[in-house]
Amino acid sequence: MLPLLLVAVSWFAVIRLLWTDWRIDPQYSYGTLVPLLVVGLLMKRWEDRPAHTTCGRSGGILAGATMLLSAAFLALVIPMAEANPDWRPLGCAAALAMVLLSLSLILMVGGTSWLKHFCFPICFFLIAVPWPRNFEQSMMEGLMSWNTGTTLEILHWFGYEALRQGNLIAIPTGIIGIEEACSGIRSLQSGLMVALFFGEVFRLGLIRRLLLLLISIGAALLGNILRNSVLAIVASRQGLSAVASWHDPAGILVLLLTVGSVFGAAYLWRQAKVAPAREQFPLQVGNVSQSRAFVVIQSVALVLLLISLLGTESWFRAHETQQMALREWRMSPRSGVPGVSPVTLSPKTSRMLFYPEGFSERWIRDDGKQGQVFYFRWPAGRTAVQAVSMHNPEVCLSSIGMHMLHPLAPLNYEVAGLTIPFKSWLFEHKGRPVYVYNTLMEDGRGDSSLDGLRDSLMGRLESLVSGRRNQGQRMVEVAFWNMPDEAAARAALSLYLSEAVSLGDLPTVDGSMSGGSRFPK
Repeated sequence: MLPLLLVAVSWFAVIRLLWTDWRIDPQYSYGTLVPLLVVGLLMKRWEDRPAHTTCGRSGGILAGATMLLSAAFLALVIPMAEANPDWRPLGCAAALAMVLLSLSLILMVGGTSWLKHFCFPICFFLIAVPWPRNFEQSMMEGLMSWNTGTTLEILHWFGYEALRQGNLIAIPTGIIGIEEACSGIRSLQSGLMVALFFGEVFRLGLIRRLLLLLISIGAALLGNILRNSVLAIVASRQGLSAVASWHDPAGILVLLLTVGSVFGAAYLWRQAKVAPAREQFPLQVGNVSQSRAFVVIQSVALVLLLISLLGTESWFRAHETQQMALREWRMSPRSGVPGVSPVTLSPKTSRMLFYPEGFSERWIRDDGKQGQVFYFRWPAGRTAVQAVSMHNPEVCLSSIGMHMLHPLAPLNYEVAGLTIPFKSWLFEHKGRPVYVYNTLMEDGRGDSSLDGLRDSLMGRLESLVSGRRNQGQRMVEVAFWNMPDEAAARAALSLYLSEAVSLGDLPTVDGSMSGGSRFPK
């Protein structure tokens, strides 16, 4: 039972670390199935397992050292990941440590023959590990740009009038957003998983498995382009309202194209079925000394992981009970104010931002000055700080055709001991200047912005040492049009926040701006 318990604890720790990404990020929703697929592949491999062999003295030392180092490393990652749940490299490191621990356990039990036989099903788990966000973001931007350009060319080939605006396509009936950079990534990742799975199910050789991966990549990219093109043509011919009825069928088309192509190729290339093993081989090592050492190593590794899991929870709970509650603040829509109208947030936006609470509204004054605000709040837990921070004005506004001229000086909104720090930019949209202000704050930290909090190693270590884990975040983004200069935009921001921000049970508060200069309400 000791090896099974060690495997169960290590896999539980890693799956717990990755679970939130699988649950809230549509790109990795397939990850919840991967552990079950791993079990299925191991069961198939168990049917024709080879005879176990001793790993030898050198192999035993290597396996034991790898097991202890992997367990120790995973034990260090667990508390660090609790303090920084959105730091994707920790998930990658934890998954690699768990895989190495499992493989070293297999090597000690069954020798090199078992290691070779069971290696792929164990390593298959890595397909469910979320990519580092910088790499993922660069892939998304590249796919979005490529999808937009290719869809535009296809519309031109079919004789439809279309004009590109950033990652949007303007057609006579309206504006089409190429939202499926994420879908392209999702199709690509799912295709790779399907290719690796069917390559193992049908026991294909190395060359054919590589070819299967290429087929899955080609099918995913081609399917996504077909989907975008079909929706764009439908919008050109029938109007934007007709796109909704075609959206899901087009997505199913991509899925069928990818899975069907991969399965068909794998089935044609399948190997002859391997006869199941005729003998049952006991789970034991070669001699008594190795067996005793094996038990000691497993016990030490198991104790390290249990101490890490239980100690991490105790550490953070102890610090949370000692933290003083900070004064609550909130933002509310200004219903009933003349010139202010609510903006409906689409389900797509909620999915992209991992389902926050919040609102959006726009307003226009009698003198023609305009503004719009987005306010989002994420509850405590493993929400995605880095993913939210990636959806900043530099990325999102540029993708809808705005051009960033240059960043402006940061500024703070101060009221009754509360400081809300804003970053600011100057954009240009259709020849008009747009002043944009954005902040992303973590609850329970008073006047501290998330900017730079978790981008440095020292900042992440500080979160661990201070026993601070995610207590929720909120983002405020305000944009102003038709302002004569930056000073007028800052004054307009101060006026808006004084009307929308509330502390505790107070309906409204007065505030001031700081950041180079101050402006009255």
